[in-house]
Amino acid sequence: MKKISTDYLIIGGGLAGCVFAYTLRQRGLGCILVDTPLLSNASRISAGIINPISGKRFSPLWDSHNVVSAAERFYATLEAQFSEQFFRPLSALRLFTDADERELWFTKRASTLTFAGYVPPERIDAGLRQEFGGIGYTAWHVDVAAVVTRLRRWLSVNALLVEDLFEEQYLTYTSTGAEYKHISARHIVLCNGWTVLQNSLWKDLPLSPAKGELLTVQADTQDALLRDFIIKGVFLLPLPDGLLRVGASYSWDELDETPTPETAENLIAKAQAVFPIPMRLLRHDAGVRPAAQDSKPILGVHPLEPRCAIMNGFGSKGAAYTPFCAEAMIDFLETGAPLANWCALTRWKAWR
Repeated sequence: MKKISTDYLIIGGGLAGCVFAYTLRQRGLGCILVDTPLLSNASRISAGIINPISGKRFSPLWDSHNVVSAAERFYATLEAQFSEQFFRPLSALRLFTDADERELWFTKRASTLTFAGYVPPERIDAGLRQEFGGIGYTAWHVDVAAVVTRLRRWLSVNALLVEDLFEEQYLTYTSTGAEYKHISARHIVLCNGWTVLQNSLWKDLPLSPAKGELLTVQADTQDALLRDFIIKGVFLLPLPDGLLRVGASYSWDELDETPTPETAENLIAKAQAVFPIPMRLLRHDAGVRPAAQDSKPILGVHPLEPRCAIMNGFGSKGAAYTPFCAEAMIDFLETGAPLANWCALTRWKAWR
């Protein structure tokens, strides 16, 4: 093959790799992305929810203002360039599961997460099974599969995509960068999800991969509630075509991409416990999320090989964090700008 010299070699063509590649080109830097088209990944089946409040303790996004602002700018730029819609706001309604959860909200979070307002039970439609009320706020939905598909097509058209299985034995490091087969680059950045653990340099990375399963269902109702993003144990995400996404499950035992019928039954049962209507299963997907052990992104360079960098660990929050992290990663590698501690690899002593 003809030799190629570029600034960045990116491994992994899911959301992280594609967003990083696009951002590099927007900044005038060269890149080549290597990924196989034959393997699925978590990005392709992601729910794509940017939820500013998550978890049992109502945890906010880290650096929420800057993260959401970066996401809005990035997806707006894509929409303008490709004349497609990828990003939309959602009215979110998170229902309290019990009185203790409601009390936790008022004692710990209501005074700081002021963008969310309490919704008492009497103001919630009787079609929902609830008795403790909830909180209402704005969330966002990113069509991650469409973003990845569009950006991979754009990379291919611009000769920036090599559709091939990455094989570490062909990678070598030099004083000026990295060499991989016919490609030389100043930096190599691994954005290949949980499979980064198969890399000899990164096999001990503090990831906790989790299999997730997501359903697409036809809901037998015209209820206006299905225009909202509803959360209570599971989430119910309305899609523009009138369908409904239901999810998501977490499993740390079997890291494969095979959907399990028992999980589908469990998710539908939980969804119907919130909104008791008939739901017909249309599609059932599974993928493995590359979650960090502390549920925050991981950015940085390997302490023994500074030419090898990582942008990974997004878990279920890739749609939210990836645009911000792509900008931060470029600033770090190009100018030495420090990474925020919450997303830096060096927050773990063993990786300093």
